[in-house]
Amino acid sequence: MKALPGTGMPSSNSQKSAPDRISALPDDLLLHVMYFLTMQEAVQTCLLSRRWQNLWSSLMWLNFDAAKFSSMRTYRKFVNNALLRRSSLPEPVPLDAFWIYAVCDNSDDFLGYSDIHPWIRHAINSKAWAVGIMKHSGPKPLSMEGYPFPFTSVYLRLLSLCHCSIDDWFAQNLSSCFPMLDDLDLMSCAIHITMFSSTKSKSLTITSTQTEKDFPIEFQYLAIDMPNLVSLRLEEIPRRNIHLVDVSSVKMASIYSHSLLGILRFSAVFSALFQMPPT
Repeated sequence: MKALPGTGMPSSNSQKSAPDRISALPDDLLLHVMYFLTMQEAVQTCLLSRRWQNLWSSLMWLNFDAAKFSSMRTYRKFVNNALLRRSSLPEPVPLDAFWIYAVCDNSDDFLGYSDIHPWIRHAINSKAWAVGIMKHSGPKPLSMEGYPFPFTSVYLRLLSLCHCSIDDWFAQNLSSCFPMLDDLDLMSCAIHITMFSSTKSKSLTITSTQTEKDFPIEFQYLAIDMPNLVSLRLEEIPRRNIHLVDVSSVKMASIYSHSLLGILRFSAVFSALFQMPPT
């Protein structure tokens, strides 16, 4: 065996290549490792070898975080290309969960709903049971008006929306378009409806709502009619009076109001529900 001068190491001609033991691992184990990577890192594994070329696209949880990108433009391009790649595979690849974090500290740009709508459709068409727009920044809440209702699915069980406009069109489709929906989480949304009604949903969370100064008077009341609801978390909605029509199955409730009157009203309602004497 010849050594390289001055190194004591064998020359490349005689050195045997080490076996690629990582690539020899089963897909399930490699995908489990990818779960702990960012989406950029997971996609970049396609450059390692032919063995890795399409492996990342079999991930069942997709988490696209704009904070990992230098600009919203590069984030938008990355998500579009990644989902286009998944869509072009010979056989459809199902999803479990699909999350969008559309806030980039390094950019003044923001995503419109025209950007997000095809991403949501991809997740729904991939039979995802959990879909969420977890973070979004922009001058106005995302409006779905003018687009086909994006969440029609018999698989969807958890839906989280941030900085979206929730209108009667959305509320009317709540039960008919996703009949298996258990959990609805609305964060920093503009609630432009008069009633939430569902016979299926088991968890409802409404936090940090947005209300315009010239809020229409017809929206001063918000009724909640969800007889199978088990968990209810509400933060006070400015200039709205909450009317609990039927929440008779609620076991866990967290309700916050700035006004003492609001606290007493909710306390009385839940004391009656649980057959407890009011404090």
